[in-house]
Amino acid sequence: MPLTERSRHKLYETFTALIDDETAVQEMLSYFPARDVEEPVTKDFLRAELQTEIGALRAELHSEVGGLRAEMLQTARATQTWVISTGLSLAGLILAVARFG
Repeated sequence: MPLTERSRHKLYETFTALIDDETAVQEMLSYFPARDVEEPVTKDFLRAELQTEIGALRAELHSEVGGLRAEMLQTARATQTWVISTGLSLAGLILAVARFG
């Protein structure tokens, strides 16, 4: 009959207090496997765990892409502003040279 790790630990503590032989207690408990460690995983459990993990990764990826998108927009606006201001400055310089030249 499988036991939870918590139950095994409680039994271990109780029996080691009553019995002086720690090896005997461990040997006795070896006949009661731990459910959370030795029980094979089911397909449904694995599917639920994977879906949870994939959902978390998807949310993290969505957040990262959103941050990257905002950073790219900011860079594009800064580049556009620089190109426009440089073009206007160059046009003003050409007009000034043409007027005084």
